[in-house]
Formats: sequence, structure tokens, C-alpha cells
Amino acid sequence: MKKQLKAAKKVAALKKALKAAPPAKKAAIKAKLVKAKAALKKATASVKKVTAKLRAGGKIIKARIASIKAKLAKTTNPVKKAALKKQLKAAKKVAALKKALKAAPPAKKAAIKAKLAKAKASLKKATKAVKKLSSKKSSAKLPAGVKSIKAKITAIKAKLAKATNPKRKAALKAQLKAAKKVAALKKALKAAPPAQKAAIKAKLAKAKAKLAKATYKVQKVTAKISAKKYPTAAKLAKKVAALKKQLASAYSPAKKAAIKAKLAVAKKQLKKAAAKAVAKASSNGKPAYAVPGPTYLPPALRPGSTLTVKQTD
Repeated sequence: MKKQLKAAKKVAALKKALKAAPPAKKAAIKAKLVKAKAALKKATASVKKVTAKLRAGGKIIKARIASIKAKLAKTTNPVKKAALKKQLKAAKKVAALKKALKAAPPAKKAAIKAKLAKAKASLKKATKAVKKLSSKKSSAKLPAGVKSIKAKITAIKAKLAKATNPKRKAALKAQLKAAKKVAALKKALKAAPPAQKAAIKAKLAKAKAKLAKATYKVQKVTAKISAKKYPTAAKLAKKVAALKKQLASAYSPAKKAAIKAKLAVAKKQLKKAAAKAVAKASSNGKPAYAVPGPTYLPPALRPGSTLTVKQTD
């Protein structure tokens, strides 16, 4: 497999080089690419051959049983434990039948093969059940910044409870309504028969677009409120954002260096402005920023954030 990976990487590198190469060098790279593809094909065939040998020797099913046992020892979830036990039982049956097939006389082989096919199907079903449970567990742990619709609704409700500005309240209510619609349609899609799924999916796409629009409106309203509350910091935050945009689109190294210098100065100014706002808030004994919701202000002034001891000092 290491050889196969090395060959695959070589093919990928040559494809990349072919794209960027001048016309004069393309023929030579193409010749190398043909050789690399042949090497990859050979390596893939070798992997298949070795895998087949391992399967025949029963090493793969033994490794699978060991893997299931290790997972079973680690897991604490009773539902997953039960599913893993079923999978282990099915895997052991497959291993036993494979062993029996090897030692069986030709007359009995057909009957054992039929039993083995059924055992493999049972193992496949048990594995699918374990994977389903694992995916459910992993979906609960979404990446940073990505929320499930239930978590979104909870977060919107919490923001709505804290909000004092009428415009922001109205925007959050609209966002909550849109989020609830998305949640309801997702639930309906799960329970719907295949004939109705296409129609629900179309409605869900529209509801998601509406939620995205409502979320953007909440962000816009929040940004306006924060800009009024901390005008200097907001102005400097905009400047930093604009310079970052310029830096991303700049090609010339000299231009990039000049923008980087400006960006460093702007960041220092923003840090000072943020520190002043924090100091003012701490003298009043209030949170640095009372309005919840996303904004482009620095961490110390982000919505819903309160002053820590370190920040107060």
C-alpha cells in the first residue's frame, strides 16, 4: 500500500506539473506521466493480490474481530455496545465458516459456502448498524463554527432573551421562525415516503435560503448597533478588514509588503481602541459588549462576551 500511495502521489505531482508547464516541456512530462500511471496500475494490482491472499488465509477477518473487540472494550454507550456485540458474533461466525470451508471435503463445500454467504450478509448488516450509531454520535460533535439546527434554534432563543434593541429583536424573531421551519421540514423529510421526498427537498432548499437571509440581516443589524456603541473600534475594524482584502488580492511582493505594514499599524490601533472600550466597560462594571450576535469587532468586544479578571486588569 505504501508503494501504491507513492505511485499515486507521483501521478498527482506530474499532472500538476503538466498543467503549469510551458508547451516545450509538455511532451516530456506526458511521457513520464504514462510511466507513472503504469507503475500505479502495477502497484494497485499488487495490493489486490496481497489482499486476496490475506482474505484466503483468514487474516483479514481475524484483524476485524480484534478491531471489534478493541472498540467494545472502549465504548460506554449501552446501545453501541449491543450493536458491537452483534457485529462481533457475526464476524466470529464468518471466521468459523471460513475455517470449516478450508477443512471440508468437496461434497460439503457447497452447503458451507451458502451458509458463509448468509453469515457475510449478517455481518454486513451488523456493521451498517454500528456505522449508523457512530455517525449519529459524530454528528453531535460538529466542527467549530458549524451548528446543528437544534443548536441554532437554542442559540437564537438565548440571543432573543438578551436582546434589548427592537430592530434586533425583530430580526432575531424572523431568524427563529426561519430556523424552526427548516427543522420542521428536516423532520418531515425523514418520515416522508420516497414519492414525497423531492417536493419536501425543494421546500427545504427555499427554507434554508430564507434562514441564510434572516441570519445575514441579524448580523447586519448587530454590526450597526456595535458600530454606534464603539464607533472608533468599529471604524478601525473595518479598516483592518479592508486591508486584509487588499492583501489577499495583491500580487506584487512590494505591494504586499506595503499593505502588511499598514495592516500591522491598523491592528495596533484597533487593539488600543478595544482596550479603551474594555477599560470603560470595566469601570462601569458592565460586560464589554451587551448585544449578542456575530460582529466584526475584536474578541474583547464580541457580542455577549463579559470581562474576565485578566481583561479587567
